[in-house]
Amino acid sequence: MIYSKEYTGGNQWKWLPLFLLPLFMFVGGCQETNVKKEDTLRKACDYLWGQQAEDGGWHSQTHSILRGGESLTAFILWSLLEVPESLYKHSADRKRKGLDFIRNHIKDGRLGLSNPVIVDYPNYATAYALRLLSQFGNTGDSMLISEMGDYLLKQQFTEQRGITRTHPAYGAWGFGETNLIPGRHGHVDLSHTRRVLEALAQANLLTNEPKTKAFQFLKVLQKDSTDNPVTRTVFDGGFYASSVTVGTNKGGFARTLIDTLFFASYATTTCDGLMALKALELDLAKPNIEAAEKWLIDHKQLELPEGIPEDSPGRWDEVMKFYHLAVRAEAFKAMGHSGNWKTKIKTILQREQQDNGSFFNPMGAANKEDDPLLATAFAIIALSNIQDMQ
Repeated sequence: MIYSKEYTGGNQWKWLPLFLLPLFMFVGGCQETNVKKEDTLRKACDYLWGQQAEDGGWHSQTHSILRGGESLTAFILWSLLEVPESLYKHSADRKRKGLDFIRNHIKDGRLGLSNPVIVDYPNYATAYALRLLSQFGNTGDSMLISEMGDYLLKQQFTEQRGITRTHPAYGAWGFGETNLIPGRHGHVDLSHTRRVLEALAQANLLTNEPKTKAFQFLKVLQKDSTDNPVTRTVFDGGFYASSVTVGTNKGGFARTLIDTLFFASYATTTCDGLMALKALELDLAKPNIEAAEKWLIDHKQLELPEGIPEDSPGRWDEVMKFYHLAVRAEAFKAMGHSGNWKTKIKTILQREQQDNGSFFNPMGAANKEDDPLLATAFAIIALSNIQDMQ
């Protein structure tokens, strides 16, 4: 019999029958692959922490609006700190520097407005700053938390801003433009509304009045109106993005039974809609939650967000690839959804991860996923929400 000499570490050698050598190499390769699979989240976290600047923030080298780092830092730091310590040990010093960067840039309860020229997503940034300081801050942050909560509550489009109950933006939150006169709504969408609701809820600042007004807006986007038979014919449990900033709706149009147009549901907005509904913690929202969950179960494609046409202008189905994985994992985890979605999402991300641990979507410029800082944060959210995968 012919033998092959195989090195096993140190000064240890063993002799294998030559016909077993391919099997030995195959098993060794499988073990290496398994190790790499377990490292996906760690490598992504290592990459993002390694991009933290000396001032404690994260600054985009891809998009000028994110270069100041206020919204980007709040989002990235929250994404990193949501990873359990059992999966990744965060540096206490880096964490402190990130929180200090946020504290130092909050002005009058708002984050994202330090630059006099560039408005850096102030409602988004402030929402994540509120979540961070509520969860990871100290007793000295109580004033900042109160000011941010007050700012966000005053940003809701209701009577306080000259928006009446019959207005399609009533109950929503938008971008946070600083020059809006009473009665004007600016950019409004479900993504901003969800993040503000979650932040206020986490800080225990979401009272019944803003909840019920927000629920009215969410019902509009879910096409649920019990007193409108035309709308009821198109209610499918899914969501679209905005009732007033219509260019943000990526699902295109569909037709009712009486041949009128309506905005179609799609996956990313339905995930956001579900999470917004859950943040409300309203009993009357339970049927809407169940309907949204059913839509997501019935539209379970993971590679790209279902409901966005493949021939959509700008190929938004490919633009939001990593965002979809992040919000889909959040929604499925919140639902307690079973099945093999965790394995599928992890497999997709393992395939997409770069050698340095980052993620990058070359099609994602419109949603800024071509910035590896943002794309990697989305991937970390997805990975941390499938943490209990066996």
